[in-house]
Amino acid sequence: MSARVVRVRLVHWKEAEGRERARELRAAGFTVEYAEDAVAALRAGKAKPPHAFVIDLSRLPSRGREMAWALRQSAKTRALPLVFVGGDPAKVARLRAELPDAAYVDWTGAAKAVERALT
Repeated sequence: MSARVVRVRLVHWKEAEGRERARELRAAGFTVEYAEDAVAALRAGKAKPPHAFVIDLSRLPSRGREMAWALRQSAKTRALPLVFVGGDPAKVARLRAELPDAAYVDWTGAAKAVERALT
């Protein structure tokens, strides 16, 4: 990763797990803005867009899908990289068919996926 500050907005619907995942991303060198409320994350993302969105699919994957579609419909966030992490393989496969330009990884590969998405 380059020397620039890279801000990612992490969306995870279970606070304890989300805060742990945010720590992991920070340890990889990212500035992390954590949100467990999708509406707040969307508003903040439009007001001050991060470099990338990291959306956890292990909990409430339908909300992750809805959030991704809302991001793609807004001119301010349409081009931002989306990194989906975790989730049931069958549900992830359906989402991958709908949004093939996003990255799909497990948590061990999340930091590298963000770096790749930014290049």
